[in-house]
Amino acid sequence: MPISNSSILSIIPYRVLPATTGGHLSIVDLHNYIGRHCQDHLAGTTDNGDEGRYAFKLHRVFPPSVRRYIPLYNYTKLKGLAKAYDVKHIYCDHPYMAITAIALSRALHIPWYMRSHNIESERFRTLGKWWWPIMHRFERYTMRKSNGVFFITPEDKAWAEQHYKLPAGKAHFIPYGTNLSAPPADSTAIKQAQANATGIPADIPWLYFLGTFNYQPNIDAVVYLLDELIPRLDKAGKKYHLFIAGKGLDEKIVSKIKETPNVSYTGFVDDLDIFIRSCDIMVNPVMTGGGIKTKAVEALGYNKIVVSSAAGAAGLMKEVCGSNLLVTADYDWDAFAEKVITATQQKPAIPQRFYDTYYWDNAARKILSIMNGKLTAPLR
Repeated sequence: MPISNSSILSIIPYRVLPATTGGHLSIVDLHNYIGRHCQDHLAGTTDNGDEGRYAFKLHRVFPPSVRRYIPLYNYTKLKGLAKAYDVKHIYCDHPYMAITAIALSRALHIPWYMRSHNIESERFRTLGKWWWPIMHRFERYTMRKSNGVFFITPEDKAWAEQHYKLPAGKAHFIPYGTNLSAPPADSTAIKQAQANATGIPADIPWLYFLGTFNYQPNIDAVVYLLDELIPRLDKAGKKYHLFIAGKGLDEKIVSKIKETPNVSYTGFVDDLDIFIRSCDIMVNPVMTGGGIKTKAVEALGYNKIVVSSAAGAAGLMKEVCGSNLLVTADYDWDAFAEKVITATQQKPAIPQRFYDTYYWDNAARKILSIMNGKLTAPLR
């Protein structure tokens, strides 16, 4: 049943359909749930795929080129959409379209909100980009001009309140979510079917790392797994198999994987549900990059044990993850290997509190409550 009769214009600055990354899924899944409770009109790029299976309506407004980032680009068309659908709120992902959102807000006399996937200036700073101070000033300006900012981690929310002087009442924690509202059914048969197909024994732990490899922190993580974790597991005499999944991995690293026993590179995975349910443990040695590591949330939603560096677990509400989240200090590879071995010896048991916090429908409801001035108790 709808919880809001209002209409939202959501400005999405890049192609998200089909969703192939955690960032894409974050947008598509959240808006799918928002669209179940109100009219959600997404203004996106012309190269998006079909949205027919989702609850939002996609309007192909922007070209798939850098022109779309020019302030006020296609402003008249966006304003026309807003009027045609009697839009009551403007929403945008990231700060890049904020100037246009501000202009629409002022012209239509309606509030606008921004969703921050991470502190962009800090992400660029940690990646060594020279322009991070420019982004710092721009991001601070846009957040302070908004009617509200939705942060995906408590840490980002607190950072913006401190460094951007963002009022606490304007900053809201809306976590990256999961489509699961409870642990999935037993996956023993699924793992056995995959074992039959691959020839990899089902009675040993299956570890996995999943990511897109046009992103340096993910590439570095694979190198750490090969150079640091695998030798330690082998020295301990541990039986295991490690799957590295995702598109775009450098051929030199792929060649190294082929030469490494007990490790496979799958490339792009067509059916993530089967892949994740077949595996037992997610290994997450990511050391840089901002925001939350979305694949960790996904793994925990599937009731998998996640072994992570501290940086890789940043943003996760550890108190709701129970014993399914094992965290080590960054670059402490002996401890990381020990945690992996520990994980192979324990039974996963994700608490229901995890789903109360991270289920996408709860996140969507909270956003609409904020927009409509009916904020309920914060997500915990």
